[in-house]
Amino acid sequence: MPLVSMRQTIVITKAAKGSGWGHSSPGAEVTVSARVSEQTKTVTNQFGDETVSSMTILIDKLADVAYDDEITYTNELGVTIKRKPIAIQPKRGLSGKALITEVNV
Repeated sequence: MPLVSMRQTIVITKAAKGSGWGHSSPGAEVTVSARVSEQTKTVTNQFGDETVSSMTILIDKLADVAYDDEITYTNELGVTIKRKPIAIQPKRGLSGKALITEVNV
């Protein structure tokens, strides 16, 4: 049973693997239940105002996510976000066992 409720779902598309002969086979798609928090903010830089969006994903236990994978999430409004992870952080308990994996995209 997860520490937080996992009401959203994400699709993790594994990176394509090469055959060694110049051909690559598409990666497998894995559907995972997760907790997703979306953030959008406006920052001001030397060129003016710019909108920055990010997403924090919590997945139960130690998730099989790599930096080459592509994560797809569709929210309740039908907006689809498809990005690669920026940071993958497993959170461990006192026993050393992974309790939850935090993925930032």
